[in-house]
Amino acid sequence: MMKSKEVLVKFSTYSLVGCVSVLFYFTAVFILVEFFRQEPVLSSAIAFILMTIISYFLNKRFTFNGDSSRRTFMKYIAVSSLGFVLNSTIMYVIVHIYSFHYSVGEIVTTLVIPIINFILNNYWTFKED
Repeated sequence: MMKSKEVLVKFSTYSLVGCVSVLFYFTAVFILVEFFRQEPVLSSAIAFILMTIISYFLNKRFTFNGDSSRRTFMKYIAVSSLGFVLNSTIMYVIVHIYSFHYSVGEIVTTLVIPIINFILNNYWTFKED
């Protein structure tokens, strides 16, 4: 039972860090698209990369209480790369194939990718041996 509570606390903290990261992400995409007139998929990719760096340090410190190691960072980058590919694919399909507004893609990516990333980061990247 304790393990379930620990995972719930980690997921709650991960979600809070995620909210901060997503706020940064949405703001960056909005600024890039609306003020700098950049293409939405490219803007999303740039914002995702910046968000990943911020998210790593916040999650390492607050969610997983992990030490900084090259191996952990490389695992995090691998998980984030998967998220990046999913993010770009979802954005491309929603914006260019279905012709929806980019904000629809942002909502979908925000619902799907964090769950996948938490599972991988909790049970692989920051796994306590």
